[in-house]
Amino acid sequence: MKKLFLVPLLIGTLQAQNFEAFLAESVQKSPLLKTNVLSLEQAQEKATLTTRYKNPTLSLQVSNFSLDTGNSEVGYSAGISQPIRLWGVSGAREDLAKAQTSQVKAGVKLSRANFVKKLSSLYAKYKRAVGAESLAKEELAIAQNIAKISQSRFENGTISRVKYIQASLDAKRVQNFLAQTQVVKTSAYYRMMGYRGLSQEVEVDTEYDFSLSKLSEAISNAQIELSRARTKSAQANAELNANKLEWVSLYGQFEQEPDQSIARVGVNLPLVVFNTKSQEKQIAKLSADKEKLVTQNLTQQLTFKLRELQNSIQTLEVVEKTLKELLLSQKELLAMYEEGYKIANINLIELQNIKNQLINTKENLLNITLSKELNIIQHNYLTGSYNE
Repeated sequence: MKKLFLVPLLIGTLQAQNFEAFLAESVQKSPLLKTNVLSLEQAQEKATLTTRYKNPTLSLQVSNFSLDTGNSEVGYSAGISQPIRLWGVSGAREDLAKAQTSQVKAGVKLSRANFVKKLSSLYAKYKRAVGAESLAKEELAIAQNIAKISQSRFENGTISRVKYIQASLDAKRVQNFLAQTQVVKTSAYYRMMGYRGLSQEVEVDTEYDFSLSKLSEAISNAQIELSRARTKSAQANAELNANKLEWVSLYGQFEQEPDQSIARVGVNLPLVVFNTKSQEKQIAKLSADKEKLVTQNLTQQLTFKLRELQNSIQTLEVVEKTLKELLLSQKELLAMYEEGYKIANINLIELQNIKNQLINTKENLLNITLSKELNIIQHNYLTGSYNE
């Protein structure tokens, strides 16, 4: 971690964090991600619900017997029955419970990956806004220097008042633009803080550069993992619905009558005649087949998206390199024109054009860098780098 230092922010003075520390703290404390713990607890409870047994049934009965002698006596009976799940059904229900839990875990992983991707993207945009503010300050310094030279030349009588006013207005224009970049930076900052979901405001340095993950395939993508988990859950549900008979009921009964005692033990077997669960079985099978196709389609879609991002990143890196080379020449040319303007060899319009070209190149470089980093973030997300 880099050494911490104090920097002025929008309000007050806050402690700066590097992006790695900022991201780690956000993931750890985010209320949005804390709901994942509750989701996992819910999944465990639902798994227990899927595998739990039915309650037994207790029946009690009192009878009044009228005897031939005219007297009456009381008899009673008590019985208990317990639904018993068949062995194969128990295994199918356990498999379904595990598949449902795995699906929730995959959803939690996707939630985390989406959070990291979104927060990283907001940081990249904030970094670009900070860069735009810095560039506006640089342009203002150049414009003010040109205005200062123009004032000196106007006072010496080497240029007209119009040229001096023109240079002064350009400096004021840039000063106004600087204020606009500060508004954009403020908005980008609070969007990042707002998505983070914590009450504390922190300043984040903008020195972090995103790099491509070593993974190159989308097979570990959290969306695909969730789709696979849904497929397994649908398959487990189909296996469960393949059982025509799930429960039998064992019962025991004892009766006490005036002249005899009766004990009974038996089993109730549902007759699978009209409801053979064939529709449920077919529906579950079709659901599993659909999820397989969805997973297959998603895998191909993300694979081609990954190739597109890789090509785009390579192209943007070439453009970025070219702009940096152009920037060096423009800086040198601007310095030469500024010196030439001091001794009246260069026209004000020419100098301002060179200055504007330099600023445009730097602005394009900021945009190219942002596009490249957003593509890198998306690439890392697709390859599963943000899953854990």
